[in-house]
Amino acid sequence: MVKKYIKICIGLLLAGVILWIYSTYDFSTYTKVNEMRVLIDSFGTYGSIVFIVLCIAGIFLHLPEIVLIAMGGLLFGGIKGFIYGWIGVVVGSTGTFLCVRYILRDVFQASLESRFRHLRAFDERLAENGFLTVLMLRLVFFVASPLNWAIGLTKVRLCQYVAGSALGVIPGIAITCYFADSIAVLQSTDTLFTLKMVVPVGLVAALLIISGISAWRLFGEKPIPPSQDTR
Repeated sequence: MVKKYIKICIGLLLAGVILWIYSTYDFSTYTKVNEMRVLIDSFGTYGSIVFIVLCIAGIFLHLPEIVLIAMGGLLFGGIKGFIYGWIGVVVGSTGTFLCVRYILRDVFQASLESRFRHLRAFDERLAENGFLTVLMLRLVFFVASPLNWAIGLTKVRLCQYVAGSALGVIPGIAITCYFADSIAVLQSTDTLFTLKMVVPVGLVAALLIISGISAWRLFGEKPIPPSQDTR
């Protein structure tokens, strides 16, 4: 019982810190390229570390993460922007997952799973197919912050979550940085329709379709058993 109240207090403290940061700092400046460039340049050789920290903070604070990743492609180029963005996303998403897992999950399991048997059965299936589930969700939803919190409430193991996230976000980050870097060097709007720009769009569309079909097959092939209540 004491452990439960300690977790609740930690959760409230974390929420308070996030609210304080929101009210104290103006994060709209981090969505503007010029301001971000000035900030990164002011730290010299440590600018890349600052960018990674901002990506991590963006996930915790529900900032437009895809905008930050695109800025990485603009400021550092496609390859470096991808590496820095990937590190920030993996570390940030893992951090939020751990916060939810060790602070909120017990409360969730006690209050909801005991009342909804279908939810408990679905949670068991997530645990059974944890890696594939996280991988496909990341391919489809990319860096959606609510996804980190939702999966943290399930029985998916940490290693499955990290591996699925680390692999699943690669296409999204790579495409985002690629486009950002390519758009930065455009000579005219005509080059938007070249093969170099159109092919990645087709690959992303195909990836989303394949991921959606795979997710449907994974969760649709075995129905959740009905309640065994004999009353």
